[in-house]
Amino acid sequence: MAKLIVADENEGRRSLLASTLERAGYDVTRAGTLRQAEGTALATMPEVVLMDGEWKTDDAIDASQRLMSDPEFAFKCRIVILSRTTTEEYLVSAARAGISEVIFKPVDMNQLLVQLEKHSKKQFVKPPAEVSDATGTGRGGTFDVSMVMGDGSWALPMLKGLVTPEKINIDFVNEILEQLGEEGIEVEESLDPSLVSNMLRLALNSIVNDMDNVPSETETSDDGDKETKTTKLAGAFIPTMKKTDSLGEGGGVSKKESSMSSMEKVLQTQADNIATDIEDMMDGILDEIPDKVALLEDEEKTRIDPAVLEFTRLVNETAHELMWDLGRPGTVTDLTLLTRIEDITEMLGDVLSSLPGKVEEEE
Repeated sequence: MAKLIVADENEGRRSLLASTLERAGYDVTRAGTLRQAEGTALATMPEVVLMDGEWKTDDAIDASQRLMSDPEFAFKCRIVILSRTTTEEYLVSAARAGISEVIFKPVDMNQLLVQLEKHSKKQFVKPPAEVSDATGTGRGGTFDVSMVMGDGSWALPMLKGLVTPEKINIDFVNEILEQLGEEGIEVEESLDPSLVSNMLRLALNSIVNDMDNVPSETETSDDGDKETKTTKLAGAFIPTMKKTDSLGEGGGVSKKESSMSSMEKVLQTQADNIATDIEDMMDGILDEIPDKVALLEDEEKTRIDPAVLEFTRLVNETAHELMWDLGRPGTVTDLTLLTRIEDITEMLGDVLSSLPGKVEEEE
């Protein structure tokens, strides 16, 4: 059973999401603050930490960066963010922080379950954004290439970077063999992972070299009016459209298809806007806090000395600050004690929010 941490400061939304994931078979731990999520994640090393992207008191990307700075966590765990922000700058920041994926709101629960299964099994998932590798280590990066329709040569630098001994090694083969075993596919125990990794790397290098050496060819039709440029890539011919082709001819797009595409985009935009409005309304409902109602009549209420009330507030504030400091990642190593500290911290916060405000002395 894969372990997950659901971190969201909205209690209603957090409980709803966690309950859904528990029904899907995950072992879910709830966290109401990012500091609580960090401490629990470093103590338990879950497969996935699922964070909400918008916080009032902290930043999810900063918290993710702190978690990914721990070598053991970075090796064993993944972070997924649920966010309304879709800007390229945000996605690049998420990728640089080590976040494995950003899923946009409103969230499709079926899609979320599919992606979480991939992350929990350490399968490949496209990162939030491509980040240039300024260190020159060759780990990740973008390619400055000229991309044309039907030309697959732009992918060669990426493929060459994937068939190196650092990428295809014994650990890579063992991981594949383990996944095959989980799917019920029997593999001979005498299989040598080192031999398989070498064979796989040589075979892929051979394919990449063949693709690199394939030239592009141009053929002219018998009528001589139009030319069809054909790129030969790994034995396949991919026709592309010339500038002389008109829409609706050859590989072009007809006006009817273009109109349908535009209508689909308009309808999709309207659907997205409606979904966003509904989610905003649901967030408002989940955030609602009922008014405090006194059940006792005035004559049955007990009067409290303002000085005693102020002293009670001071004690609670001091205890809350102490518990908050003890709950910082690394301060307490015992998981049971850390959980109790987190619970009492939240309880003290509830007490402080319930106490009446300070009464100013009348002059």
